[in-house]
Amino acid sequence: MITIYLLASVLVGAFLGKWLRESQAISIKFLLSFSGAYLLGISVFHLLPEVYETHSHHYGLLVVAGFLVQLLLEAFSKGLEHGHSHVAMFKNKGLPMGVLISLFLHAFLESIPIGSNHNHLSREALLWGIVVHKVPVSIILYNMLCELKLSLSKRISIIAIFALMAPLGVYFGDWFSFLADYSRELTAFVFGIFLHISTTILFEDNKSHHFNIMKYAVILLGLLIAWLSVSH
Repeated sequence: MITIYLLASVLVGAFLGKWLRESQAISIKFLLSFSGAYLLGISVFHLLPEVYETHSHHYGLLVVAGFLVQLLLEAFSKGLEHGHSHVAMFKNKGLPMGVLISLFLHAFLESIPIGSNHNHLSREALLWGIVVHKVPVSIILYNMLCELKLSLSKRISIIAIFALMAPLGVYFGDWFSFLADYSRELTAFVFGIFLHISTTILFEDNKSHHFNIMKYAVILLGLLIAWLSVSH
């Protein structure tokens, strides 16, 4: 079922991308805000307490490492993970391989703890955080590929590879059994990745510092659902 959920999130995102592209009436900003708030909620309400359950300070280094690795990946992905497509940068220049490889690596890395962590609640929290986040990312990826005027077969191939990266990460974590001994460290690393993405989504788009009641409500909803989904 984990594989189905991960694949379905990308498929849903691609179909939504096609629909939103045709309608051009709905912005995905609120969907991004919801996913960022949900990701932040999952991280703070569940992953953070689990990581520091043993009160070991070295996990902080891994959180920072995850944060910095994501910062490095975004130097190549141009921030597609949190809503940037920068289509104009790539028009008439061919396929942006650096963007795609970085995005694929991000999807692979964040999924490894799902396979290595045998704590049911942790697996659930990680899974749903990734699923919710993948929908808007898939929308943006689909629209970027359409703007680049790629053939349908190339668009499908790229979307399919992206969809497979998360299940591959899960299988990698599950296949190498020794990773189970480092599940807390891996979770701390992914917590750092989630922290960077969620805070960037929520705060970079408010440079004018104007209060947006709709965005605030969407953020509260994302946090509330994250709280309810891990407080059982």
